[in-house]
Amino acid sequence: MTYTEFQTALADEVQLIADEGMSVSIQQLPKNNGVIMNALCIRHEHDAMSPLIYLDSYYTRYTQGVPLPHLARYLLDQYRKDILRNADISIHAFQNFEAAQKNIYCRVVNYELNTGRLLEIPHKRFLDLAITYYYQVDDSVLKDATVMITNSHCSQWNLSPEALHETAWENTVHQLPPNLQSMEEALCELLGEEASEEGCILPPPDASPIPMYLLSNKNRCLGAICMLYPGALRETAAHLQSNLFILPSSIHECILIPESQALPKEELEEMVKNINATQLEPQEVLSNRVYYYSRCEDRIQLD
Repeated sequence: MTYTEFQTALADEVQLIADEGMSVSIQQLPKNNGVIMNALCIRHEHDAMSPLIYLDSYYTRYTQGVPLPHLARYLLDQYRKDILRNADISIHAFQNFEAAQKNIYCRVVNYELNTGRLLEIPHKRFLDLAITYYYQVDDSVLKDATVMITNSHCSQWNLSPEALHETAWENTVHQLPPNLQSMEEALCELLGEEASEEGCILPPPDASPIPMYLLSNKNRCLGAICMLYPGALRETAAHLQSNLFILPSSIHECILIPESQALPKEELEEMVKNINATQLEPQEVLSNRVYYYSRCEDRIQLD
C-alpha cells in the first residue's frame, strides 16, 4: 500500500470507530516553499478549530507490520486522551493575544519561493529572504507543532505588523539563544550518546581544509534566523579575525566560514545548491545564495 493509499485507508478506519458527530478527513496543508502536505483532521461538529495529525510515523509502523485497525484505535485514543484535551487549552490561548504572545517567534524563509503565501502573511523583507512569524504550540499538545501567523490573526488581535514583529523578535532573541559549534562538534552531537560512548571518530579540526561553524538556536529548529541576532556575527567574526561567508544550509541553521580560509564564493554557492537539491526536503530549503558578512560594515550582504 502506498503512502497516499494508506492515508485514505486509515482515515476511513478511524471514521468507522469515531464518536457520533465526529468527521474524519485528509486535508491538504500549504507548507514552506510551496510544498503541499497531507494531514488527518478529526473534527467534532461543535469544534471551532481542530488539530491536524501528520501520518508519517503511523505509516512507518504500518510497514513494520502493525495492523491498520490497531493504528486507527491508537490514533483515536491519543486524540481523545491527549490531543483534544490539551488542544482546547492551546487554541483558547492562541485566540487571545495576551495569552499567545509569549509563544510567538520569528523565522526566515525564502522570499521568491513563498511569494503567493506571503500575500496573506505579515513579514519583513531581508535580501532574498522574508522574516515571518509563528506560534509555538505547547509540547504537551503536539511536539514541535507551530501555527503560522497570518494577516487574519493580526486583524483578530487588532495588532499592527510592527507590534507583532517587536513581540516576536524579543521572544526569539531571548528565549531561543544562538548556539555556535564547530562542524566537528555538531556532528559528534548528532551521532548521539552511543557514538560518544564508543568514541566519536572524526578528523581533528585542523585536518579540514575549510573550517566551518554551525549557527542555530538552542533547539536546532527554525534557527537560521540566528544570523540576524544582534552581535551574533560580529562576535564570531571578531573571534575568528575574519569576514564571514554564510551558507544557508536550511531553514534550521546556517554555516559560517571565515573568508580568509574559504573557497571562492562561486564554489560555495555550488555546494549550497547541491545540498539543497540532494540532502534537504523541499520545505527545508532556505536559499541557493551565499551571504557575506563584513566586519567593517557590520552587515550581511549578497554581493
